[in-house]
Amino acid sequence: MVSLSRCPKGSKVRVLELCDDPKCRCRLCSMGLTPGVEAVIRQDGESCRVCVRGDEICLGNGLADQIKVVRV
Repeated sequence: MVSLSRCPKGSKVRVLELCDDPKCRCRLCSMGLTPGVEAVIRQDGESCRVCVRGDEICLGNGLADQIKVVRV
């Protein structure tokens, strides 16, 4: 298990855990980033752009550090 921000561009991952803050979890879930979903890292660096459920979302590294994933 690794944080989302540590995955290189092009990686396919499965989300295991979201952040602890309920408000933040709710926001991530509303964008389609839920536990069990697969995502592809489109950009890494200062921000993390992720393709999930056919949409792309951009997360800051602070938030991406709190999302735990496993590579698929």
